[in-house]
Amino acid sequence: MEKIIKMEHKLNIKHTTRNVATGLISNIRFDLVSILDGHAYTGKYECNTPGSADDSGFITYDSLSSADLLGFINKYGDGSDPTNGIDAYKTLNSASFADDVRTPITQQDLPPSVDVSDVIDI
Repeated sequence: MEKIIKMEHKLNIKHTTRNVATGLISNIRFDLVSILDGHAYTGKYECNTPGSADDSGFITYDSLSSADLLGFINKYGDGSDPTNGIDAYKTLNSASFADDVRTPITQQDLPPSVDVSDVIDI
């Protein structure tokens, strides 16, 4: 039987940028961690949140929850296309994870003509 491995994603909100006078948040910075088969990749992202304190449904800063911030990320997306919320970030992070796995930055090995058992007199 073939084992199916599912990628998991975890969101870690790092901080927000807000207007102290109005409580309006203009930016959310977050890490998205994608986990697959014991390996993890962390992407660092930001989401701009346009609007004003006069908008319908405005939530005061002290009343905001993690779920509210996730809602903003879903609503405003990556900025280039506001219909792309957290799913767009998950897709981007998964692709970056795959690239990282396919082309590792470093590798520990020896050149083909060097044997690990070679002893060099110095």
